Amino acid sequence: MKGGSMRNRFRFCRVLVVGAAVAAPALRAAPAPAAAPAAAPAPPALVRTIKMLPDKAPDCTTLKTIADTVTRGCRNNDEKAVAVYNFMNLSHYHRAYPSEPGGLSALKEINCYGWSLCGGLHSEQSAIWRELGWGWRFVGWSKPGHTTVEARYDDRWHYLDVFLKFYAWMPDGKGGRTIAGEDDLKARAQELLTDGCVLDKGRGCVYAKDNAFVTNGDKANWQAPAFLSCGDDVPGIVMGVNNKHAAGAADGWAGINHASGSYAAEVNLAPGFCLENTWDPQPDAWYWNGQKEAPRHTCGGHKDTRNDPAYGLVLEPYINSKPGRSYGSGVLTFAPSFAGDACLASFAATENVRCSGGRLVPVDAGKPASVTVSLATPYILTKASGEAAGADTVEVSVDGGRTFQRADLKDFGAAVKGQLGALVKIGVKDALKSLKIEAVVQNNPGALPFLSPGRNQVTVSVADPAALGPNKLVVTYAYRLGSRTKSFEQLCDQGKEIAKQHNAKWADTVTVAQKTFAAAELPATFVIDCPTPKGQFPVYPRMVFVRREIVAPGAAPLPLPAGAAAAQPAAAEELPTLPNPFLVGTEIPAPAKPRAVKTSQIPLAYAQFVSETGEVGPKGVLRWPKVDGEEGKVLRGAVLVTGDLKGLPARGLAAARLMVPVSAGHNMAPGKLGVVLLKGAFEPGKACKVKDLTDTIGTGLIPKQPEATPVYTPAKAVAIDVTRGMKAVASGERAFHGFALRIVPDRGTDEGYTVRADVSPTERMWLEVDTYAE
Repeated sequence: MKGGSMRNRFRFCRVLVVGAAVAAPALRAAPAPAAAPAAAPAPPALVRTIKMLPDKAPDCTTLKTIADTVTRGCRNNDEKAVAVYNFMNLSHYHRAYPSEPGGLSALKEINCYGWSLCGGLHSEQSAIWRELGWGWRFVGWSKPGHTTVEARYDDRWHYLDVFLKFYAWMPDGKGGRTIAGEDDLKARAQELLTDGCVLDKGRGCVYAKDNAFVTNGDKANWQAPAFLSCGDDVPGIVMGVNNKHAAGAADGWAGINHASGSYAAEVNLAPGFCLENTWDPQPDAWYWNGQKEAPRHTCGGHKDTRNDPAYGLVLEPYINSKPGRSYGSGVLTFAPSFAGDACLASFAATENVRCSGGRLVPVDAGKPASVTVSLATPYILTKASGEAAGADTVEVSVDGGRTFQRADLKDFGAAVKGQLGALVKIGVKDALKSLKIEAVVQNNPGALPFLSPGRNQVTVSVADPAALGPNKLVVTYAYRLGSRTKSFEQLCDQGKEIAKQHNAKWADTVTVAQKTFAAAELPATFVIDCPTPKGQFPVYPRMVFVRREIVAPGAAPLPLPAGAAAAQPAAAEELPTLPNPFLVGTEIPAPAKPRAVKTSQIPLAYAQFVSETGEVGPKGVLRWPKVDGEEGKVLRGAVLVTGDLKGLPARGLAAARLMVPVSAGHNMAPGKLGVVLLKGAFEPGKACKVKDLTDTIGTGLIPKQPEATPVYTPAKAVAIDVTRGMKAVASGERAFHGFALRIVPDRGTDEGYTVRADVSPTERMWLEVDTYAE
């Protein structure tokens, strides 16, 4: 949703239309949910509502538990609204609607999917608001097409957009400030939006004017929320609130319903069952009704998380293993022990069988014999397979047992894909010697109970401990510890993103915390310490899996990862923490402390012009093809710039601008002049790979060339902000081998023209540096 040019609005629409899912600019309420399928029989020994919850993680069992756990510690309703906003962004990215026939409950979408478009995301957000006792209303924007929602609390409306990732504070609300509503933004657009927000071009996000990721005194204001991080902009919001229409408080939107209906997110397991949820996807183990492309966030480079100090830090450990956010996978395993007839209570149904000598055998050899396994989880089944030594027949039912179809136990995923449960009926002719079934499920990794740096108090509970009987509940967390070698102050000073793994790493060794509980020991709590080495800084652990299993007497839990290390208690000084991620952004920022700067200049020199054909010369015209059709016709060209940056301060660098003498631009449109830090030294008179000059560290505007002035004499100095790149050089993160200047095609600037520019090879070029005076 970028206001202004058609190009910018097309970027927004491209997000909204994917495959067969088409977003409608007009508001549309969710359909009523379809009738629930027949309930499958449950095993007699089922242990219900198994919970394993760290004290800082959300509990996604119900919408009420989500609302309660993400808002704990909140002091007022504005803080609760921010907490829900942070949770929604932790657990969701934008992609086409995960629609299901008859509609999809918000709770199921949160647990099983984790992606949607604007109407769906805001249906889920308002479903959580409803649990807080708030009102809500959906609001449509006709220009550009977008569905928003507002919360009603403290006798007024409040707008928090988890699709665009934006909210704004009114400085004169109840208690000193409050989150603005869309009417407020419309009436005070200049104050709250145009003047109230600043774009950080280097990081690619927007901050509130008085709350940016900058150093204030000797501290970095690192908890500043990053807004509009996927490329949307403030003018688009101004356009939206000026073209809005309210549609009221529907109980859902775009196929996603507030009501949970028949869906329940409780984890229920019988003896011999294990449910393991992971933060990573298995290949092709996804379900998305009617789609042929795997779900993933299409805004590349982790745009939505890399600058965010709340949910971004929680998701930071996964950047190096995923090109973008996507689904997660889990595994439901059933491997019963046939040591005695007690194992029969783990089956949903049994017919004419008993245990004998570690096998299941018919009671009456002349009658049919079978056992029926219930594969039921809160998560969608995507794959299934098994082994059954001695099985006679295998049948599968996905309608609660009303009908069964023959299946191949080695791979019956196609029969159950997209279901929350299935029944597997195994016929026994002579003897069933062993049985193991594995079903892969799709879970939303952003809704799983993560661990945090520092001390974690983990609560373990079940609905009825007596249902455990003589069996044991074994719970396991597997994760990789990590740390950062630089502080947020150093990241800020170097212009780095806050959650992009800068100066951070995670161990190759998997750490495991495993506890075993008998019925009499539940509910229980235990501690998992996630330490940080002395002298370093905390990061969230890289979660591998969370596992719950019901282990029968004489049986063993599933194996731990090879080479895993047992979790150990840590000393207090090794347990630094990070703030509650859901409350990040709720604190009023400290007043800015003015810092005096002194400005200096470092002279630079035009070294040579180079083109993609290998041409090298003392001067040349900068061009760059804007579309594939211009390849070979519009030749890429660049100016290489050299200089000695010994005068660049190692600390206290506030800003840096490259001042480029442009002698001529394009006579039809402005152009964008980009700066690239060379990755290696160049030799005078020798060509370089011009096509590789793609990673710009800053851009500046070359104005449209006046018809009456075909050449600037003297040259016009174009300032290009290169602060971020120079901070990387000053800190030693990058070596300086020179700059390259090139045209950066951008329809929003050049209006579609193939622009050009001349840089004077003889007039002065310099780096202008601002350094903090203190």
